Amino acid sequence: MSEPDSTDLHPARRRHHLGLIVLSVCLTLGLLLAVCPLSVVAIQQRVIEPPRFAVRVGSVEIAAPCPAHGFICDGPLPWYAIWWGDDQPDGSITYRQLYFIYLKPARRR
Repeated sequence: MSEPDSTDLHPARRRHHLGLIVLSVCLTLGLLLAVCPLSVVAIQQRVIEPPRFAVRVGSVEIAAPCPAHGFICDGPLPWYAIWWGDDQPDGSITYRQLYFIYLKPARRR
C-alpha cells in the first residue's frame, strides 16, 4: 500500500474551502451591486461630488455632467446628466442624454 499524499485534503476540508470561496464571491458581487444605487443616492444628496468626465472612443463621445462641446458648466449644477455624442458628417456633434437626475440644492457654507 502506498502512503496517502500529504497535499491531498480530506473531502470535508475541500468542501469547506470551496464553500468559503463561493461565499466570498457572492459577498463581493453583492457589495458591488449595492454600491451602484448607493452612489446614485449619495450623488443626488450631494454627499459626494458627481464625477466630471469626457471620453472619446472613435466617433463617439460620452461626457458628464455637460457635453464637452457647446455647454459651459462651471460651479455647482442643480442636475447631473450623462451625454452620448455622435460625430456628424458636417463636423458637428449631436448629443443625446443617457441619464438625468436632479440634485439636492447645494449647501451654503
